[in-house]
Amino acid sequence: MLYLWGVNFSGDFGPNADFEVPFSDLVDNLQMGFMGSFQARKGKWSLFTDALYLDVASDKTHVSDGIIPVTTTTSLDMSGWVIHLAGGYNLLIKEGSRLDLIAGARYMDLGSDIALNIEVLDNNGTSTFVIPLSTALDAIVGVKGQLALSKRWSLPYYLDIGTGDSDFTWQAMTGISFEAANWVDLSLVYRHLEWDLGDDGSDGFIKNVNFSGPAFGAVFHF
Repeated sequence: MLYLWGVNFSGDFGPNADFEVPFSDLVDNLQMGFMGSFQARKGKWSLFTDALYLDVASDKTHVSDGIIPVTTTTSLDMSGWVIHLAGGYNLLIKEGSRLDLIAGARYMDLGSDIALNIEVLDNNGTSTFVIPLSTALDAIVGVKGQLALSKRWSLPYYLDIGTGDSDFTWQAMTGISFEAANWVDLSLVYRHLEWDLGDDGSDGFIKNVNFSGPAFGAVFHF
């Protein structure tokens, strides 16, 4: 499956310190991205992986209003991965409907490379440093499947919960799917993915982070 997720990226660094990056800002500053998943089945057993990669870069310049003008240019390059790997066992299959029990792992790695250039009276200096925003590896369990509405229309769904490096993480997805041909389905869904990283922020500074928004994809069968 290849898909485009119109994701809003938000979270917080603690009480009264939240942030939100809408999908439009991500698109404006996107350098590279990939969104896709793969699933293999044999009998009642299945194995699937889902990967999301975003590389976002932006430059912002600020000039102070003081007696001595100070120009500060900040360049942000943030690349992040979210990877799922899980196995499933089919509990129900009937007239196009399916229900699978799943278990596996979810890995998140958000990192940023920041270059700071400060110019005072034509003298400037630049420093580059890495801020570990957050990483987390969690075990997850849940269900996934589809509810058949007719021969070609169905309602796909997915739900998981987990814990590990994060205090709690969960994901939910549902929407509508249409069988355009016997080798491809088109789907429109809404997906939410969230981590509660606790007071220590796991291995970084973010306490809570979530991705949420509609997604459109094509599922190829072979």
